[in-house]
Amino acid sequence: MFPNIYNIHHYSKILAILNKPCCDIIENGELIFMTYVVPNYFKQNNYNNLIQIDNLYCLKYITKQKSDFVQVRTTMHSLVVLIEGNKIVHINNTDIKVNNDEITLLTQNNYYMSERITSNNQYKSFLIYFDDDFIFDFIKEFKIDINTSDENELLKLNYKKDISLNNTINEFQNFIDNNFDKNLLKLKIHEIFLHIYRIDKNNLISFFNSILNTAQDRTSFILESNIDILQNISDMCNITSLSQNQLRTYIKKRHSTTPKVYLDKQRIQKAKLLLSNNDDSISSIATSCGYSTVSWFIAQFKKYTNTTPKDFRYKS
Repeated sequence: MFPNIYNIHHYSKILAILNKPCCDIIENGELIFMTYVVPNYFKQNNYNNLIQIDNLYCLKYITKQKSDFVQVRTTMHSLVVLIEGNKIVHINNTDIKVNNDEITLLTQNNYYMSERITSNNQYKSFLIYFDDDFIFDFIKEFKIDINTSDENELLKLNYKKDISLNNTINEFQNFIDNNFDKNLLKLKIHEIFLHIYRIDKNNLISFFNSILNTAQDRTSFILESNIDILQNISDMCNITSLSQNQLRTYIKKRHSTTPKVYLDKQRIQKAKLLLSNNDDSISSIATSCGYSTVSWFIAQFKKYTNTTPKDFRYKS
């Protein structure tokens, strides 16, 4: 999906994803899938096309490589404008095809995706990453009434079918290509959202509602859904874009503990769930929970549960 793939062994993925957030996941010498943490990857590698506008990130993304199966871990919500090629997003056990000339909105989550290049060997899209505050501000500024209990974590529509939205997309591309003022870019992004609201109001409100209902626990959700690649407080700060003081304050307020204890308990909780509900090996579960060695996993599990993973599985 993205350039500069790092080939690494299964256990050494942990630091690679956080410090250079893309890697191959390899088990028993066999490639399982590639994993990317975005937009962290673009930020930490000083991607040339990346533009930051307040709490937004915009990127013109072009590749000539087809990707068949990658895991994309997003730490922000995203809007994808697909210009050339097509994409498959696997969500809720369903494969959703996104064609060129379509816009896709995705909430912050972990997704499996593939990308298909065109006959001229090119995949081209514009990516816009935005956080909860952007949605809060947008709803307030434009007086959007969230009058539904429905939630929708993915929305897609064909922008070519609407002349006004298509013109706005073209102008947005021109703004990026010609390095227009960032304030103008942000206004154009607002305009894109307003057109989507006009075209597909109910689904956009459901999308907003999905974000609003999870915003309070966003940091926890990001941490918990990436527990296998977190080794220490520094990793936790990197993936959440928080300082150590901000992270400590958040964990103390939300969970009444320290980041280290929180991380340990989340790992053990995930391990207990996996031990009770599947037949994966102890080694595989240790890796899935962020432990670099089985011995460390067993010692930590026994510390918090007074039993070994093997005995816990037998009793459950």
